[in-house]
Formats: sequence, C-alpha cells, structure tokens
Amino acid sequence: MKRHLQCLRNEAIDGVTAQRIREYESKTGVTVSLPVPVEQIVEQVLGLDFDWDEIEELPGEQILGGLDAVNKKILLNEKHTALFDSKPGLLRSTIGHEAGHYDIDIDRAKLMHPTLPGMDFAPSIAKRHAKKSDRVIEILLDRAASDPRAAKLLQQIKDGQDTAEQRSAVDRYQSSLLMPDWLMREAAERIDIAKWTNLYRLAEEAQVNISNLTVRLRRLGLIYLRDGDKTIYRSEDEFTGQKSLF
Repeated sequence: MKRHLQCLRNEAIDGVTAQRIREYESKTGVTVSLPVPVEQIVEQVLGLDFDWDEIEELPGEQILGGLDAVNKKILLNEKHTALFDSKPGLLRSTIGHEAGHYDIDIDRAKLMHPTLPGMDFAPSIAKRHAKKSDRVIEILLDRAASDPRAAKLLQQIKDGQDTAEQRSAVDRYQSSLLMPDWLMREAAERIDIAKWTNLYRLAEEAQVNISNLTVRLRRLGLIYLRDGDKTIYRSEDEFTGQKSLF
C-alpha cells in the first residue's frame, strides 16, 4: 500500500531525518555539523549504495537520478555530471531526494514479495535501461522539462512521474536532512540571515543551493519573503510593521 505522503507534516519529516542523523552520530561517534554528511548517512543508516550509470531518458525528459529500491541503490545519471558540477548542491539534493523515496515513500516490505499481475506498489515506478549494468531497472524517477507539443509524449512521461504529494514529501525530506532544524536555528543565532550575502555564505557552508536554503528557512519560520520583493524579513509581522510605516 502506498503511503499517504500528503498527511506527513513538516514536523513528522523533521523527526524522521533527525532520527537518521542521530543514528549516524551514534554509529560513528561524530557530532554532525554543516555540511551534513548526506552520503555517509544514506550508506550507513539507510543501507543504500550509489552507482553512476547512464540512464535512458525519453525525449524531453531529464533524469538526474533514480532509486533501484529492490537492490538498495541510488542511481545517479552520469549523462548529467557536467550539470552536477555546475550547480553546487544539486548532487546532494538529488541523493537526499532519492533517500526520501526509500525512507518515507515506498513500502519496503512489499518489495520483497511478488505482486499480482498488473499491480505495482506505486504508480511512480518506471522501467528504464541502465547501460553499464546492461539491464532494465525499475526506479522511482526524477524528471524535469517535458515537450508540450506532444500529448502522447507527455502522457508517457507523466506515467512515470512522482505525484505532487510525493514530490512535496521527498523534497521536504531532502531539505530537512541537508539542513536540520537545530543547525539552521543555530546558524540564525550566529549570523544575520536577513542579509543576502550571509545567506549565500550559509548556502556554501551547508553545500546547498540558495533556493533550497531560503525555502527551508521560510518553512522553519526563520525568514519571510514576499514574491517579487528581495527584502528579507525575519517574520511576517516584521514585514507588516515595515509596511505600516509607509
């Protein structure tokens, strides 16, 4: 049975990722700080391995990585190594995203048991070919732009996509894993996060992109941003107070 991801509140996801970090700290005797050692946590706590492979893509599809859940592997698409290199934090967020699928999305117990013909455990599973291993794999896919001109192509891509609930939950998972609540609050106490220069430094320290960081800080209630307004406020009340001065 597919989990009801839409019911997972931010606090619940924060609790799961905090537990994974604490498990890692207990195993290694290391206190986690920024940047969070996401690869080591995924390997040592969740028991997932990593493979770089060339994953086939449909026309208009961009697959950064996928989860081979049965074999407990996160697959990273070597077609996009240049993109990973050019966008700091993208590889880490992709790993965190796939770890989220494994940790809070799929029914791992069901993976070990055969299903009736035509009954998949989740609609986001798609078959793609991995060239190095020369096998067809079933993976939960991340994808980007699609071709709006071809309705049939769009449906082909859509058939393998994460649902909105899945994207929200696993994206919140990766954000929470890479930027734990207590480390973000500690950062907010030692630096002025109402300044963009400091936020960019914090993003570099956490090894995430600036968009991922600002979304996380907003979700934690540490900053408030208005669409189209580049000013950073510490809360909505601060914004309302500033607005009343004009």
